Order: sequence, then structure tokens, then C-alpha cells
Amino acid sequence: MYNFLKHTLLISATLVVTKINAQQNFIKGYIVPLAGDTIKGEVKTNPKKEFDYHNKVIFKDAQGVQKTYKPNKVKAYGFDINNYAAMDIGGEEKYYKIIVTGEISMYKMIFEEVKMNETSYVPEYFLMKKGDKKMTDVNPKKFKKQLQEMMSGAAGYANEYKGEKEIDEKSAAEVISAYNKRPN
Repeated sequence: MYNFLKHTLLISATLVVTKINAQQNFIKGYIVPLAGDTIKGEVKTNPKKEFDYHNKVIFKDAQGVQKTYKPNKVKAYGFDINNYAAMDIGGEEKYYKIIVTGEISMYKMIFEEVKMNETSYVPEYFLMKKGDKKMTDVNPKKFKKQLQEMMSGAAGYANEYKGEKEIDEKSAAEVISAYNKRPN
């Protein structure tokens, strides 16, 4: 019985360590410092804490030196298919996830919301037309209309958007990408 318990505890401990390691990994990525070229290395990821991606990036360079960067020190960073740009909106610098860029760009931000001592994380989306100085807050219920206004003269692209009451990120990216690639 003692050996069985010992064996069970050893397996349990191994599974816990494996699970913790699986949640936080370094994967190939890059940073773009304020002054200088892109530096390749590894970015620490934790899919369970998407909110953190908007506030800091933990980066390990080719020599294995690990450092945490806030948005005031790095213009952009990315890993896998995720790319983030540092922007100062309303006097606060954050990393915004780039959904699509071009003539019309779309960004995502995760905000922390506390209601009755319960913390939740709420995604918000923003649009920006090339040349604009300010981003437009996306209203999920009026997103198609917002796209049609931004795509004046080619608003038919916006009709392909499939979301209704919540943002359909994939559909939005497809529609905006198609618009951005259209022949002028």
C-alpha cells in the first residue's frame, strides 16, 4: 500500500509540473525596440493570461538573457501568428493585438473589469483608417455599419461580415483584408 501511495503521489506531482510547464512556454518570437531593428528570440506565453499580453512581454534573446518589456520600451512584438503594437491611447500605453493592418486596420485590447469583487476580462475592438490620428471604438451591434462608413465607395465588402451581436474576429479580419487588397 505504501508503494502504491508513493507511486500515485509521484505521478500526481509529475502531472502538476507538466501542466504548469505546458501553460507557460517560451516560443519563437520577436521584439522591435524603440531604437533599432527587430530582435529575434523567444516570447514567454501563457494562453490562460491573455490580459498580460497587453501589458508586458517577457522576451529571451539568442544569448538566453530574459527581460520584461513594457509598451514604453518596445514598439511591437509577436509570436506564432500573434502580433502586438504599442500604442498610447488616452494617456496610457498598452500593447494592442493586431487583427489586420492596411488601409483599414483592426486592433483588439483586453480590459480588466471588476464587478462585485468578480474580475472578468472583456475584449474591445478598434478600427483605424490610414491617415487617421485616432482609433474608432467598435460597437459590436453596429460593426457592419461602421465598416460600411469606413469603406465608402466599396461598402459591399462590409456586407460579407457575418457577426451580429458580438464581434466575429475571423469574419472581420477576412472582410477588412479583402477590402485592403482590392484594386483601387
